[in-house]
Amino acid sequence: MRVIEVLYGAGAYEAHVSATTTPSIASFYTAMTNSSYFDWLTEYDTPVAGGTNQTIGRGTFGGQFMITPAAARNGTTINDLQIQAELAAQIAAGTLPQVSFDAAGNPNTYYAVFFPHGKTIAQGGSNSCQAGGFCAYHGTFTQGSHDVYYGVHPDLQAGSGCDIGCGNAPATFNNQTAVASHELIEAVTDAEVGLATVTGAPLGWYDATNGEIGDICNAQDTSFAAGDGAVYTVQQEFDNATSNCIVDQGGNDFSVTASPASLTVVQGTSKTALIGTPITAGSSQSVSLSVSGAPAGVTATLSPTVVTSGGSTLTVSAATTAPTGVFALTVTGTAASGTHTTSVSVTITAAPPACATTTQLLGNPGFETTAAWTASPSVLGNLSGGVHVPRTGSGYAWLDGYGTTHTDTLLQTVTIPATACSATFSFWFKIDTGEGTTFVAFDNLTVAANSTTLLTLSNLNHSTAYAQKSFDLTAFKGQAVTIKFTATEDASLQTSFLIDDTALTVVQ
Repeated sequence: MRVIEVLYGAGAYEAHVSATTTPSIASFYTAMTNSSYFDWLTEYDTPVAGGTNQTIGRGTFGGQFMITPAAARNGTTINDLQIQAELAAQIAAGTLPQVSFDAAGNPNTYYAVFFPHGKTIAQGGSNSCQAGGFCAYHGTFTQGSHDVYYGVHPDLQAGSGCDIGCGNAPATFNNQTAVASHELIEAVTDAEVGLATVTGAPLGWYDATNGEIGDICNAQDTSFAAGDGAVYTVQQEFDNATSNCIVDQGGNDFSVTASPASLTVVQGTSKTALIGTPITAGSSQSVSLSVSGAPAGVTATLSPTVVTSGGSTLTVSAATTAPTGVFALTVTGTAASGTHTTSVSVTITAAPPACATTTQLLGNPGFETTAAWTASPSVLGNLSGGVHVPRTGSGYAWLDGYGTTHTDTLLQTVTIPATACSATFSFWFKIDTGEGTTFVAFDNLTVAANSTTLLTLSNLNHSTAYAQKSFDLTAFKGQAVTIKFTATEDASLQTSFLIDDTALTVVQ
């Protein structure tokens, strides 16, 4: 198999889907096709006698390609025939690599198509990411004299609908690789499923009750170390030889991993690391975990202490009397296949002195005068007239509200002491708008600390009462920080951004 990753047009992809570094979907296909995850599939080779004389071996990754679909085939809902037509057009135009063939002339290219957020896929009378729908599928169509194999992978990010029910991992990327592995192996063992009309040829591995090799093991996800230094979440696939769901036949084995592999714990506090037991060969097994090496004043615990999939949480707690310094914890995993360990470096640091003094740094925080702030004309000063009112006192800041193309700014620079234990910026806002839309942000307010954007509000956040927002600026201690409000308004329909009762509170 040669895998080609296809990004179906510009849009908001899950970061690992559009990346090419490790870990990413690109590195996943590179590693998995050249791993033991493929080796055991030789049991599904088709010998000359009564077969098609095709053998299954390791594969390659042929690269990631972004296409620009035709507008007619790139709506909010995209159906399977449109996907087929777009792939055919992109292959014919040379935007996508041409189909490659094995020595016997059989196609061996698989186009794994990924979609950005906001796209719904329609296929077979159902839709992606909906009740009764699907998380992904693979198919086949004919172009010229040969077949084209492809997989369809809807977006799984939060809000897609596929973020619930498509994989059981907490991270979107882990679910994305689990779903991708399902379709990857099914495309190898049942490549021409899209051409079949009966339960028979040209189907490959297909069970009339359970479906394909991945369907029978659906949602049986596990971790797999593919050899590139990353650990991927994959789905187990059905093995005829053992009538079991596996990741390979090389005998069961595992490794022990820690993320992060080093912890810094302040006296009187605790930190955690995730302990994993990824499969390195065979299938999952019960692994008993233990931890040793904690000095006096430090406790290290694991929960749970027995895992078969997923992971365990290592919690390291330091008493207020714990000695400062660096030591190593050893986490040991024991299973039927043997014992493996990993080390976690722990640094105990002294607790900082207690913080008791609170100081508010901003000048003229309630805009009772025009002092301390640098502002566009009419943002501060005489704002009387009864149209808007302050939250407290008699002053407030009023940005935009002209109903024409306009930009207002409001800013103040202060220095956060290097000795600050914490620094918190807060403000109250109220937004009045003439925009009638409920889904388009025509007018915007950006709040920033130096070059860091803290918040963006728009006409969609309009309200009848003031609301408060607060942000942790402790990372800026020892620095001069410019708090800046920037309001932009388009050519019609006013939006007024009202600000009052600001504060940059430092605890020392």
